[in-house]
Amino acid sequence: MAVALVLPLGVVQLVGWVLLGRDLLASAFSDLPLMVPATAACLILAALAMLWLLKGGPTRHVLAGLAAALVVAASLLTLASYAWSWDALPGYPPLRRMSPQTALGFLLLGPSLLCVDRRGRGTAWAQLLALAALLVPLTVLLGYFFAEHRIYRIRGSIGVAPHSAVSLLLLSLGALFLRPDRGPVRAVTSEAAGGVMARRMLFAGLLPVGVGVLVELGVRLRWVDASLAWPLFAVAMMVSLTAVVWRAAVVSNRLHEEQAEARRLAGQEAELQRHLAAENARLAHAAEAAAREREEVLAIVSHDLKNPLATVRLSAAVLDQKLARLPGGEALQGRVAAMDRAALVMLGLITRMLDAARLDAGQPLAVEPRPEPVSELIGEALALIEPQAARCNIHLEPRLAPGLMALCDRERILQVLANLLGNAVKFTPKDGTVTVETTEAPGEVRVAVRDTGPGIPEDELPRLFQRHWQSRGTAHRGSGLGLYIAKGLVEAHGGRLWVESTVGTGSTFHFTLPLAPERRPPHPTLDSPGAEV
Repeated sequence: MAVALVLPLGVVQLVGWVLLGRDLLASAFSDLPLMVPATAACLILAALAMLWLLKGGPTRHVLAGLAAALVVAASLLTLASYAWSWDALPGYPPLRRMSPQTALGFLLLGPSLLCVDRRGRGTAWAQLLALAALLVPLTVLLGYFFAEHRIYRIRGSIGVAPHSAVSLLLLSLGALFLRPDRGPVRAVTSEAAGGVMARRMLFAGLLPVGVGVLVELGVRLRWVDASLAWPLFAVAMMVSLTAVVWRAAVVSNRLHEEQAEARRLAGQEAELQRHLAAENARLAHAAEAAAREREEVLAIVSHDLKNPLATVRLSAAVLDQKLARLPGGEALQGRVAAMDRAALVMLGLITRMLDAARLDAGQPLAVEPRPEPVSELIGEALALIEPQAARCNIHLEPRLAPGLMALCDRERILQVLANLLGNAVKFTPKDGTVTVETTEAPGEVRVAVRDTGPGIPEDELPRLFQRHWQSRGTAHRGSGLGLYIAKGLVEAHGGRLWVESTVGTGSTFHFTLPLAPERRPPHPTLDSPGAEV
């Protein structure tokens, strides 16, 4: 705002001197000092420097520094002319010099603009200089109000014009608050309690001026006798300062009460947090104990179930052999085979329950990695799933890179492949295709199982590998543990399992396994470098 008011005023005054040879504002008042061309030029330079500092940028900072340096040079030259009684400089009439008061104000304002962005304590010095510059025009304006011409005028017509004093006052205020978040001014502009208190009590510094102005008005209007002016001033100051102190005490007491209440609430919150931490620790121990107990129960139950199931399978095998030798026993062999398959399914369920319990407890699944040929693993998994695919007329298409060796637990990876292939066949429509592809990446083998099913909605993908979670369209078609356990098995090998899916096109499940260090070399050919025949 200071720049917006002062810059046009300086330009108008300078144009008036250049074109008309006079001060356009003071020409109507012959008894007032004039704003000389040097003052108007310094106002323009100081306003431009402040504008460039507000805009920022390296170039603008250089221009601002040059403008502020010119202001300092002009004020120094003016003060030197008064100090050494230079009545006139070449081409510079004596009555068009700045007054000493104006030159002093610019001498303080110029360095303030030069220091504002300097490192270290540059901003602090700039604000202190701006505050000192502010006192010069403020004193001049008080001289005008109290009709004390010795404050704003020296010999003859040399003095500070009122509009010069107002312009310098505005620029000094602008320089003081040019960087409000740094330096001493930050204590006033801060949103902390100190800043709030400072802003509320800042008017106390203006009390003597305000009270003096009111007393002077009373004397001029003859409401108060001149002999009573000073006693009235003293009483008014005493009452005003007492009111300020009382207000400060009220505000300080309120802030103290708010701080005490905040400390009390903080103490209650800290106590509550301690109770919550203790309760969380107790619940965590209880959960760990419950998980251990559940794992122990599952281990006992699975052990107790596996023995009778092994007996059932052994009895089914013996019964199948005897039925094969009996005439007409073929009719019952199918039922015996169904009984054996049911026992095998139950054993698989028990194994999955134990794996899920171990994963829930945060324990990795036990694996025994060995170098295994990936193509043979994929072939065995495809052979196991082929009867189910044939019943649905689903084509199985392997795309296997030759010679890949993975470091893995054969049975566990067959379990992963059986789950992924089983899901792919289950959700692929009739006459669809399930593709298994293997590729080599740096330090790992990548396996992809791709189907041509309905795909998985995007909002369900993040929950796909959670325990017991099933898609809305596939609920009640499994236990919900397959992918959960498959992910745990792959991660136990140090690999990753993820899915890519497009609704209406199909899904692709990818997983990685470590590449075996003793990977099989490819068979040499006649074209191979260094091949021997």
